[in-house]
Amino acid sequence: MNNYWQVTVQLQHESDKGKIQRVNEQYIVDAISATEAESKIYKEFEGESNFEVIRVAQTKIIKIIE
Repeated sequence: MNNYWQVTVQLQHESDKGKIQRVNEQYIVDAISATEAESKIYKEFEGESNFEVIRVAQTKIIKIIE
């Protein structure tokens, strides 16, 4: 059985006016544990320095149909 985790990532972008804007993005990650889900996010954002994982929560999603 798959375990899906909802991971909230906060990104910082500089606006056209030079202000730092924070944007939250949601990702669904197939992982055995919260630690593995967070690790996969860090691998996905490798080389980026303007992000932070702010929440990891197990979902009730049973299956992802593509």
